[in-house]
Amino acid sequence: MQPICAAIHDLSCYAKSSLTVVLPVLEVMGVEACPLPTALLSSQTDGFPSYYFRDTSRDIIGILDAWKDLGLRFDAMYSGFLGSSDQVDLIKAFIKDQKASLTLVDPVLGDGGSLYGPVTEQQVKAMQGLVMHADVITPNTTEAALLLGRPYQEQFDAPAALSWAKELGLATNAKIAITSVPLGDGNVVACYAGGESYLVPYRKLEVSYPGCGDLFASLLLGFLLRKESFQRSVELAVAFTSKAIEATMQAGYEKRHGIAVSLILPYLAKRW
Repeated sequence: MQPICAAIHDLSCYAKSSLTVVLPVLEVMGVEACPLPTALLSSQTDGFPSYYFRDTSRDIIGILDAWKDLGLRFDAMYSGFLGSSDQVDLIKAFIKDQKASLTLVDPVLGDGGSLYGPVTEQQVKAMQGLVMHADVITPNTTEAALLLGRPYQEQFDAPAALSWAKELGLATNAKIAITSVPLGDGNVVACYAGGESYLVPYRKLEVSYPGCGDLFASLLLGFLLRKESFQRSVELAVAFTSKAIEATMQAGYEKRHGIAVSLILPYLAKRW
């Protein structure tokens, strides 16, 4: 029987990111993905000078109440971008009520040392509380710094990368995968799980597209639900994310259109 996952993320109506990445990836990996939109946007925000944004907190309350009345249960939870700090309490309560076997929190807050356009300092503080309810956390280096209360770093050495992953893992009691950690001439994912810290290296590509973090987190969750080990799941998620970036580059997609996730779906489908 297919595992059922509540996919808690924003819906961008133009260009690929968030739910328009998460849903097709999980579905092709054999996971029934049920969207819970946290915000409605006219487009993803990177590369667009203006956009429409609507916080969907009232809709979340209505949807969660309806799901509860129906007695619907979820095997997994994926929490990504939240539309406001007020949504954190709603999602915390949902996580506690469901007691899903796997809860992944991707603390979508910012990148490159800066917060994303709609994100406030209140949301940062609220996210520090939400990750305490996660089994797996997938921040980038900006988000890891915010969660740890550390200054943002543009470069790491291996001991520092491992230290950040371990510190966040011990603070939250969760498995950690810090993405896009710059280390020398390449990048790594800094991991902590089962009392061990380790690095998963990958080749640094010339460009990064919006939605890459959403793709990585979706792949990681999908492989974990398919009973792969955490380290193997990270390795596979890295490999498929890199493949998607390369395919998007080769296809000549404009950066602001986001990661062309459809280009790797056939390869994912072959695994099942």
